[in-house]
Amino acid sequence: MKATILRKFLLKKDEGSFQQELLKKDKLSYPPRHVTIGITSTCSNKCVFCAYHSLDARGNSNVYDLQYKLAFNDFKRMVDMCYAGRVPAIHISATGEPFFHDDIMNMIDYVIKIYGSVSFQTNFFRPLFEKNDYLENIIERSTHISKITTDMLSGNSSQHEQLKKGSTYEDVLSVLEYLSKRSNIKFEIHYILTKTNYMHIGPLIHDLNARHICCYVAVVNLHPHNFNSFTSPDMMYRSSDTAITEELYRIKNLGNKYGIEVMICKPSDSKDIKCGSFWTRFQTWPVKGIAEERYHENVIVGGCNAVVKGSLKTLGYFFDYKTIMDLWNNTHFLNIRGNLMKGIYPDKECKDCQAYNN
Repeated sequence: MKATILRKFLLKKDEGSFQQELLKKDKLSYPPRHVTIGITSTCSNKCVFCAYHSLDARGNSNVYDLQYKLAFNDFKRMVDMCYAGRVPAIHISATGEPFFHDDIMNMIDYVIKIYGSVSFQTNFFRPLFEKNDYLENIIERSTHISKITTDMLSGNSSQHEQLKKGSTYEDVLSVLEYLSKRSNIKFEIHYILTKTNYMHIGPLIHDLNARHICCYVAVVNLHPHNFNSFTSPDMMYRSSDTAITEELYRIKNLGNKYGIEVMICKPSDSKDIKCGSFWTRFQTWPVKGIAEERYHENVIVGGCNAVVKGSLKTLGYFFDYKTIMDLWNNTHFLNIRGNLMKGIYPDKECKDCQAYNN
């Protein structure tokens, strides 16, 4: 009991340090606010925006089609190290679909055992879920699931299926509805905003409400990887796109009406957006150019252009460090944080990022 109380006190103290040191210090006194562990590269989808599996990403992405699978024992080592280092939360993800990993339920159970709760990402690929009875497994653990994240790209079914190749609009909504009726799980739905799909957010909100799906919708800016028309920088939402701005506030109000929180993003050319990623989080993800046998433990902060198109290949390898703080304050992180505070970005490809405007 004393250990639990002390941990809660230290976690609260860490959050205060995060607020004070964000964008202000290179060497940090607090651990990452969350860590995403990538467990597999296998995927059923070929989403047009995906730097890992889109057919258009071939030859245009440093992370395209890199094969890896995280061993269960290595996963447990990562979770243990994160817990010992006071990382508040673990998120299970993949460069593909994490439920293709045959140890996925063991991994979920292990995080629940250590942390008490877990979150994870999935595309809810219907044949896979039906074959392995994953929905019932999820329901059995629902009180320990803090959230499940998934992508919806349009409230127009044909557009969603065109963008999320391999995903069926009705299948995803049906699964969300099924789980919502049988659990209290909250879903975090990511909606990548562009000039071609902003007008279809409203219909998605209507569908979510009609099916009584417990969720919130995060409308996020596009990473302009520029390997097809959808990921072109020209598709990014900017302050001059007044029709998009009006629609975003309309759907936010619509969400309020239905009791669905809608988090809207700022235009990509906003002057008050800054790159706080290197102060906030990291994830384990493979990148071309590092040793293939270390794909499973490679650390980056996200699939931004510095990684996907630039020269940022690694921020260190997980198992080279004894503690999370040793990793979190290694020379890679210190140099990048120090440069960002001077207005120097990690890579020339950062120029297309909304945070670059500062």
